[in-house]
Amino acid sequence: MKRIAFLLLSGLFLMTSCVYESGVSEAYTKYRFKDGVTTVSVPGWVIHLAAGIGDLEDSERDLLESIDRVKVIAVDDDNLNAHIDLHEEFYKKISEKKDYEQLLVVREEDQNVTIFGRMDESVIEEMVILVGGDDNALIYVKGEIRPEILNDHINLSNPDKFLSLGH
Repeated sequence: MKRIAFLLLSGLFLMTSCVYESGVSEAYTKYRFKDGVTTVSVPGWVIHLAAGIGDLEDSERDLLESIDRVKVIAVDDDNLNAHIDLHEEFYKKISEKKDYEQLLVVREEDQNVTIFGRMDESVIEEMVILVGGDDNALIYVKGEIRPEILNDHINLSNPDKFLSLGH
């Protein structure tokens, strides 16, 4: 009986501790094994390790230390890019989740970018960067990121270097 109770409690704990990011998990599951798509999942301990051993400025180190998890889906294949639009496919699913708010929206003729965030008073707990059009990507970041840390690294004037670490 103790063994069954332990297994049930362990299962309940695991189910409640697993985060389901609406749209993000679906996209990751759908595209992770497709040819022409690169998917990367980086746990926080690896990011924190990089922050500790890299030759970084203090603000860069602070940014990396505030991140607990990163998931990336990037479409590398030009033919596949022409047939899918991650922004169109997952925008509605992510925006319907009421605890995400739009932090930045860029609409151009050939590219759409939306950054969603889930805030808790003074920190960004989750960010979803959704890119669709000529290029397709979905980036999920979880942590406790203070917005002022991002200010030093965001460059709105150059979309190719929107978020830059290093100089």
